[in-house]
Amino acid sequence: SVAVVEDGRTLVGVLECPATEETYWALPGEGAFLNGGRIAVRRPAAMVEIGGPKPLIGLMPAEWQGRLSRVPYIPSLAYRLAMVASGRLDATFVKPNAHDWDIAAADLILREAGGALLDQNGRAPRYAGEVIHHGALVAGSGELLAVLSGIIAGLDG
Repeated sequence: SVAVVEDGRTLVGVLECPATEETYWALPGEGAFLNGGRIAVRRPAAMVEIGGPKPLIGLMPAEWQGRLSRVPYIPSLAYRLAMVASGRLDATFVKPNAHDWDIAAADLILREAGGALLDQNGRAPRYAGEVIHHGALVAGSGELLAVLSGIIAGLDG
């Protein structure tokens, strides 16, 4: 992935996935795209597809546990975020210590697709500052994002 960052915000985000022949990109205010077609997050339905570490998924409230469909592990964090942006996942948890270069491009793609990436304080990450790694993060949209944000808010670090 490649991102151009200024004043803590991503101005251009591109994610190339050679194994799947997918190219995602976004510009602020212009939308998010996959191989030339516009993409958007999906609104969670009865069953929710979620990615991320098992221990974090296990913290989901009981009323959500029966609705969860956990997807197989996706090793590329940027690709996992792009899958949320394109509506193939409803949400994902991100373990602490993701670096700017892991998420800056995918963050913009997700935002332009109608989703959000939030930290433990409910804020969007900022990039290219003194600290280049992040604590726990969540990606998604709507009510599900609020639930996930509440889970990571209580985590240490």
